[in-house]
Amino acid sequence: MTPIADPPGEGGSSGSPRRTRPARPVRWSTWVARRRWWMLSFWGVVLVASAAAYPHLISSLAASDYSVTGSDSQQVSQLLETDFPSAGAEQDLIVFDSDTLTIEDQEYAGVVDRVVKAVRDEPGVTSVLSPTDPGMRTALSRGNAAVASVGLSGDDRERGDRAADLQDTVREAAGDGPVRAYLTGYSPTANDLTEVENADVERAESIGVPIAFLVLLVALAALVASLIPLITAVVSLTTTFGVLSVLTTVTVFDAFLLSIVTMIGVGISIDYSLFILFRFREELVRAKAAGHPDAVTRAVGRAMSTSGRTIAFSGVIVAISLLSLLVVDSPLFHGIALGAVLVVLCTLLVAWTMLPALLAALGERVDRGALPRRLRPEDETADPTGKPGGWERWARTVLARPWMALPAAALLILFTLPTAGIKLGIDLGISAISDEPSGKGAAILAEEFSAGALSPIQILASHEGSGPLDADDLRTIDTMTRSLAKDPRVADVSSVTTLLRQTTGSVTPQALQQLERNPQAQPVLAQTVNLGAGSNRTVITVVPEAAVDSSEATDLVKDLRDGTIPALTAAGGPTMLVGGETAQFADLSDETLGKLPLVMGMVLALSFGYLTVIFRSLLLPLKAVLMNLLVTFAAFGITTWVFQKGHLEGLFDFTSVGFVQVYLPIMVFALLFGLSMDYEVFLIGRMREEYLRTHDNDRAVAKGLAHTARPIAAAAVIMAAVFGCFLVADVLELKEFGLALAVAVLLDATLVRLLLVPAFMKVAGRANWWLPAFLDRHLPRVDLD
Repeated sequence: MTPIADPPGEGGSSGSPRRTRPARPVRWSTWVARRRWWMLSFWGVVLVASAAAYPHLISSLAASDYSVTGSDSQQVSQLLETDFPSAGAEQDLIVFDSDTLTIEDQEYAGVVDRVVKAVRDEPGVTSVLSPTDPGMRTALSRGNAAVASVGLSGDDRERGDRAADLQDTVREAAGDGPVRAYLTGYSPTANDLTEVENADVERAESIGVPIAFLVLLVALAALVASLIPLITAVVSLTTTFGVLSVLTTVTVFDAFLLSIVTMIGVGISIDYSLFILFRFREELVRAKAAGHPDAVTRAVGRAMSTSGRTIAFSGVIVAISLLSLLVVDSPLFHGIALGAVLVVLCTLLVAWTMLPALLAALGERVDRGALPRRLRPEDETADPTGKPGGWERWARTVLARPWMALPAAALLILFTLPTAGIKLGIDLGISAISDEPSGKGAAILAEEFSAGALSPIQILASHEGSGPLDADDLRTIDTMTRSLAKDPRVADVSSVTTLLRQTTGSVTPQALQQLERNPQAQPVLAQTVNLGAGSNRTVITVVPEAAVDSSEATDLVKDLRDGTIPALTAAGGPTMLVGGETAQFADLSDETLGKLPLVMGMVLALSFGYLTVIFRSLLLPLKAVLMNLLVTFAAFGITTWVFQKGHLEGLFDFTSVGFVQVYLPIMVFALLFGLSMDYEVFLIGRMREEYLRTHDNDRAVAKGLAHTARPIAAAAVIMAAVFGCFLVADVLELKEFGLALAVAVLLDATLVRLLLVPAFMKVAGRANWWLPAFLDRHLPRVDLD
């Protein structure tokens, strides 16, 4: 058995030695309490500086990078950027539209020429192909709509900035006449989505924060106390944004990261400060009753040495879970892991420095604006006769009837069932920007040309060995071009052989060389062949009928890679790689699903080992891992049922796309597994504290639940409110994340913490606290209490 010890800073049983030196958390919090005004002044400066840096962070956000390191799509992107400089690192589109005119009308053509000329003069624009250029009218105009192609240079952030400037240029050059013009493409849509997502976050916060305040007021029963967790959340989140602003000098972040950081930051900040605040008020009552000469400092020290230490261990587990995302070879996951871990660390820093200083400064004034006595927490209005409160009575009911947990377990298993049929994909959120310029342009493209015209599939064909493209290469490319032109899933396909047939009528290396010498053909040819780098590579552009982020487009990419290309190149010809945004989505899907078992294994193993060290038990960590897995998959199941199956579309105001976001399972697993450990460590930590005092398992479970149920319930409702308010977002992925996280937190705090945990611990008895002697000798000793 693990040796039983008395909690630090308290007298032991009769004959046990009393500590002569307070524990480090007590010494630290005492030091902070005595210098509270200096500490609060320091955080005031940090808050002002971080708030001042926030606009810089917002302006530095870039489009989400869905690339996978070393994937075919990334190789295509890199080769296009280096070998096709005139095409640029990104190809966007200027979409023209009119109610009455066509490209054949002089006024229409005049607007097009004016816009194209203005765009060509902008920095970072590598090329512009106009629908009025010779030979381009048929391909780039249809009915009242026409399209110009624009190449942009630069990295993600530079292209985003240039796209924003070009959008203004296009609007001003088009004027208010009968011809409308919109810039659309990856960076333009990402810019508009960033604005929509930022508005979604602000709207969700405007709803979630007032709800959180009301819950805090009921839970803490005092106006001043209920403001403290909100203050802590503001400081933690603003500090995180300040650090991210500094980091933008060395890396790039996207708008989705900001949403995730806000979700996590608000939730755990309120959680952690709430746990400490509850313990502080409890210890303040005890210190005053015992006549302690410095009750406030004493209460701060005890709160930080118990709940403060608990949130520190919990925060480490959350960070471990989030760091597991680094094994996914994608900048998207690396950025999210960095931002999420950063907000956890900033929250812990604030909770261990500013919060104890604030509590010491307030002292007994923390109870100002108190609610009526009957609504105050039980620990502060304890019955002098020792009669158990409502939560303890509930715990003893479950302990007497552990079978009550069986329906809860069955319900959680039922919720997991839809996970078996989960389908994954990427929804860019184009529907959320239908009123924005890029969204209007995308809608015209889908209606007049095809939905896939927004971002075509790019097949990069390279001659094997030295020298330019040869006859075998051109023959294979021509065969593929003509084959894809007959595919009903393809709206349009173009290649160097298409251009050769239109200009020379011959598909030969000699005809290609002749075309390369034609100055008028070079601007168009340079978009297709790497003229300045040996003419050994060419791009086949495939425009799907389906949208870039649809399952149909992804299936087309997979068919090209697994069937069409291997069959055509089996007997020789060029090496072919499939790229473009749709190919990136397919690569990210494969990478995410491939790494999901590894991420899960890492999180489970590290969490089990960490909890074993903290709880000095084998059974409790195993129970925690299994129950957290059950809750996480239940959340997956409900999210799949709602968003993939399309249930509750009217209630949540969305249209199902037939799948959930490809990165939702792995990200939600890491987030939820870490966040649910908050309650596990807080609840079991308090139970262990009671068990170390009494050696009575039932009493430890009952008292531990009685002391923690109210803050856990309050924290869960607050966190669920913060997450759930993202269901009002316009962007679908925010709705999905909000629902998954909100449901998981509620299930964890109710069915698991209030039913499954006490029932399990009753059945296990003293085995809960068993640790083999050889492990106890070799494991590092870390006191939770």
